Amino acid sequence: MSPFVLYLFFGFSSAYAVLVPTAPGPGDSFAAGSTCLIKWNADPTDSWAKFSIDLMSGSNDAMRLVTNVASGVDGTDSSLSPYNWTCPQVSPYSSIYFYQFNNSGNSTDRQWTTRFAIASSSGESTPPENPTQPNGDPIPWGSGQLVS
Repeated sequence: MSPFVLYLFFGFSSAYAVLVPTAPGPGDSFAAGSTCLIKWNADPTDSWAKFSIDLMSGSNDAMRLVTNVASGVDGTDSSLSPYNWTCPQVSPYSSIYFYQFNNSGNSTDRQWTTRFAIASSSGESTPPENPTQPNGDPIPWGSGQLVS
């Protein structure tokens, strides 16, 4: 095989390497103060050898950081998923939260989970304040924050 063909093969295969979030999913709810579960399918290359996980809220066009969950996670190590952490106290308790995975090797390479609920410690939550995205997509959202 020529060096050019090898370059094309490895170049294209690494361009498509991606870490894939698999949980939480739609309808999932976690009580504040209890364990929040995050899962992903590991990247079989070194493209996601180091990534961070952020808890986010907001619309698809104006995502807002709520808090950093983890940094320096090896996305090629399948034994690290699922990842558990303690769900924070937030406001509002609603299904407006999602995780953003940030590839430390490529600052523009990001992946997201779907929205899920963080509920009160007794399991209560309110509907998202916005039933659709600003562009009309039927994805409910709202703006959340940590409670001090």
